[in-house]
Amino acid sequence: MKNFLLGLIVLVVFVGLALLVTAIAMSGGDSKVENKDNSGTVEIANADKIVGATEAETEEATVSTESVEQDDLSATPIVEDSSQNDANEEPDENSEKVISGAESSNSSAGYQSGDYFSNNHTDSKAPVYLIKPSTVSVYKGTEFDISSYVGYADDVDRDVEVSYDKEIDTSETGSDSVTVTLTDDAGHSTTATFNVNIIDGSPNASSSEGGASAPGKVDFDTFAENYGGEDVSLGIDVSRWQGEIDFNKVKAAGCEYVIIRLGGYDDGECYTDRTYAQNIRNAKAAGLKVGVYWHAEESNAAEVKQSADYLKSILGNETLDFPIAYDWEDFAHFQSYGMNLYDINDCFNMFADEMKKSGFDTCLYSSKNFLENVWTNERGYKVWLANYATQTAYSGSYFMWQQTSSGKIDGINSAVDFNIYYGKLN
Repeated sequence: MKNFLLGLIVLVVFVGLALLVTAIAMSGGDSKVENKDNSGTVEIANADKIVGATEAETEEATVSTESVEQDDLSATPIVEDSSQNDANEEPDENSEKVISGAESSNSSAGYQSGDYFSNNHTDSKAPVYLIKPSTVSVYKGTEFDISSYVGYADDVDRDVEVSYDKEIDTSETGSDSVTVTLTDDAGHSTTATFNVNIIDGSPNASSSEGGASAPGKVDFDTFAENYGGEDVSLGIDVSRWQGEIDFNKVKAAGCEYVIIRLGGYDDGECYTDRTYAQNIRNAKAAGLKVGVYWHAEESNAAEVKQSADYLKSILGNETLDFPIAYDWEDFAHFQSYGMNLYDINDCFNMFADEMKKSGFDTCLYSSKNFLENVWTNERGYKVWLANYATQTAYSGSYFMWQQTSSGKIDGINSAVDFNIYYGKLN
C-alpha cells in the first residue's frame, strides 16, 4: 500500500511538471506570432511572393507598381475635395486665368504631331537684326521708334528689349545718328548704329495700290540663253500683280512651268489670290506644269492649322507638279508677331506636316539671307532659293532658283519672276 501511494505521488508530480512545461511553451509561441503580426506580416508575405516568382513576373510586378505611383502623382492636382468645393460655387478668378492661359498656350505652344512652339529651348545666342538699313528716314514731328524701320529676333526670347544711347529730336529737319541695343532675357545683346534723317512730310500720305508691277527688263530669251540647258527647266511664278496673263503666249515663248500664288494668311484671315482660279486653269490648258505657293504670316499652331485647312479646301483634288511652297516674308516686322526663331521654323514644319496628311509635299521658299540666318530646315525639305544675282553665293542645297524679279516675257505686260528648276519636267 505504501509503495502504491508513493508511485501515485510520483505520477501526479510528473504529469504536473509536463503540464507546466507545455503551458510555458504555448505562452512563448503566442508572443512570437503577435510580434510577427505587429512587424508587418503582409509586407513579408508580398515579398515572399515576389522572391518566389520568376524573373519576368518579378519585373512585371515592379513596373506595375511604378506605374500606379506615377498615375497617382499626376492625378493629385486635379482631384476635387467635395467637402471643400460646392458644385454651384463660382470658379476662382485665378483658376479661370490659369485654365485660359493653358488653353491659349496649347493652341500656340504645342502640337500633337511634334514638339512645336516649345518653351524648353536654351537661350544660347544674342538677338539678331533681320532687316537693318544703315539709314532711316523719319517724318518731322513724329516719334522715333526703331522697330518701325528694322526687323529683329532672338532664338528664344519672344519680346526682345530695345534701348537707345540717346533720344532723337524730330522737331526739326536734319540728320543724326543713334546706337540701338537689342537685349534678350538671358542678357545677350547686339548693337547697331543707324543714321537718321528727319524729313518733311506726313506718314499719313495716301498711296494707291496698283494692280500690276512695272515692266520687266530681263528678256526671257536672254535668261534662257544664260541659264537654260539640258538638265534644267525654266519657268515663272505669278500672282495678281501680273494682271491678265496669256499663258499660250507664255508657253510659246519657251516657259515650261508656272508657280501660282494660291493665297495666304494676313491679319488673322486666310485669303485666295483673286487671279488664282483663272491662272491655274489657263496655265494647265496651255500645257504648262503648275505649282502653288502660300504667302504665310502665321505665328502659332492655331494659325498654321487654319492656313493649312484653308489651303487644302481651295486645292481640293487639284494635281500639282511641284511641292507647295511656304513663303514667309514679313521679316521687316518680325518682332510684332511675338515669335522667336524656333517658332517660325515650327510654323513651317507644322505646315508641312499638315499638308502631308492630305498627300501634298511642301518646300521652303526664302532668300539667301534668311535661309542662312533664320531657317534651320533640319528636316531637309526642298528649298526654293530667291537670290537676285548673276551667280548665287548660297552654299546650301536648293532645287529651284528664283534668279530675277524683273523678267519680261510675251503674254505678261508687267515684270515677272524667272526661275531655274534643276531637273527636267516630264
